[in-house]
Amino acid sequence: MAGYSAYQLDPGPLEPSVLTQQHTHRSRDIWDGSINMILNTRRCDGKLWDLVKKYPIHPRVLEVIKLLGLYGVYISNRPIIDRSLITSLVERWRPETHTFHFRTGKATITLQDVEVLYDLPVNGDPVLGDESMRAIGDWQNICQRLLGFIPRPEDFNRSSLKVTVLNAHMLEQLQLLDLAT
Repeated sequence: MAGYSAYQLDPGPLEPSVLTQQHTHRSRDIWDGSINMILNTRRCDGKLWDLVKKYPIHPRVLEVIKLLGLYGVYISNRPIIDRSLITSLVERWRPETHTFHFRTGKATITLQDVEVLYDLPVNGDPVLGDESMRAIGDWQNICQRLLGFIPRPEDFNRSSLKVTVLNAHMLEQLQLLDLAT
């Protein structure tokens, strides 16, 4: 081919002193020639979307979800995970700068991005989840009051109720009572 010049991509940094954590970074695999290593991803939704598909959320509960500002997450449904994309992004993430380094420049995910993608409210007081001071008995009382059942102590992982236990209980309660608050 006339005028064809082979371009060789150098995956290494132009200035190695900038990337102080490169020796333990995921992109090191590329430099060492292990380029076909797709990351395995985990889901932590406890098969919630499978349950929602099988048992649609009651309209009264959807109204509460809307009031909480979480309806955008609900209508986004279960996202499809593209493992190759996630692997590529992980390889481009730099912990030194908290940005993705692309050939065209740097980028990061902002709180505004999350607000636009999921229609989540980001203004106002934060919702904090540090409840390490409560004992299992306190959580059992809360579950009794709000969910109508008392989980066993082994149904908790520290101060969190296991999703499988909640799923099992909710599957037993297929109908929302008319007087339920």
